[in-house]
Amino acid sequence: MVVDININQLRCFHAVAKSGRFSSAAEELHVSQPAVFTQVRALEQFVGFKLLEKLNKVQVPTEGGKLLLEYAEKIFSLLDQAMSTIQGLRDMKAGVLRIGAARAVCQYLMPPVISLFQDEYPFINVHLDEGPSEELLQGVLHNRYEIAIMARVEYPPNVNAIPFTKDDVLLVVSPKSELARKGSVSFQELAEEPVICADKGTAMRTAIEKTFEKKGLKPQAVIEATNTDFIKHLVKQNRGYTFISRVSVRKEIRDGELVALRLDDDSLYLSIDVIHVKGKILSPVASTFLNFLQANKNLNSIGKLTDTFARKALAGQGTRTARTGQKV
Repeated sequence: MVVDININQLRCFHAVAKSGRFSSAAEELHVSQPAVFTQVRALEQFVGFKLLEKLNKVQVPTEGGKLLLEYAEKIFSLLDQAMSTIQGLRDMKAGVLRIGAARAVCQYLMPPVISLFQDEYPFINVHLDEGPSEELLQGVLHNRYEIAIMARVEYPPNVNAIPFTKDDVLLVVSPKSELARKGSVSFQELAEEPVICADKGTAMRTAIEKTFEKKGLKPQAVIEATNTDFIKHLVKQNRGYTFISRVSVRKEIRDGELVALRLDDDSLYLSIDVIHVKGKILSPVASTFLNFLQANKNLNSIGKLTDTFARKALAGQGTRTARTGQKV
């Protein structure tokens, strides 16, 4: 059976070997001299040979002691580094935040969110990945991210999901489309037109497919695209219609490049959750970020939430600029 070396014994040996005296080591470690002597002798019994010998009234390491002293130096150096890192995390002066986010969330919401968070915690490095919901879920389960912000899917039992906001889904067409003249349409009419969809694995794609299936319908043709800007480009070219996050097309609708239609029989939305592995102790950085998100959540609209964060980030930028003495 392997018995671990006693860290207190090693520390006493290290202190004596560095100072050369039991009395100096005892003073450094804030213990009695007999206690130091006892710990060193116990360590010698454990290793099976003498670690220190007296030379000119000073304790010096033996050959075996010199070897152990080298390892002791490395061990205590690493311990000091570990404690410094832990303290930095406690003070939020160091650390890495690894998060994943759905595409619309990543593109529109996360820039002001991360900007505000780093205003408060400037020493935290943020690694942000975007992807479809299924990929983000697997990323959390396999520890690629501590936290993910994603459209709700069917979660396994070991995932904790915290409601964060809601993403309205719009039916969008080109102003040139025949559908644009109708103002409102049914799924029956949509089934006769080509639909431009996000790729499989996204919550949006899953929700739309389930809605068609529930009504016993199937789109006439499906065009898949992974990039939101490419989807919008195809719709502008009147290649078909799409279902898309409201926050993703606010500018295009305002500028008249795209038209949002009403659905006769349904209003669609996606619930956005913050997820992490249930029962897992989050790092101080991730825990702080989670609290930050919960304190600023808006359960009704990702668009309003984005606008709120953007205003706060802009105000924070003005404050930072003023502090540097530059013109605001």
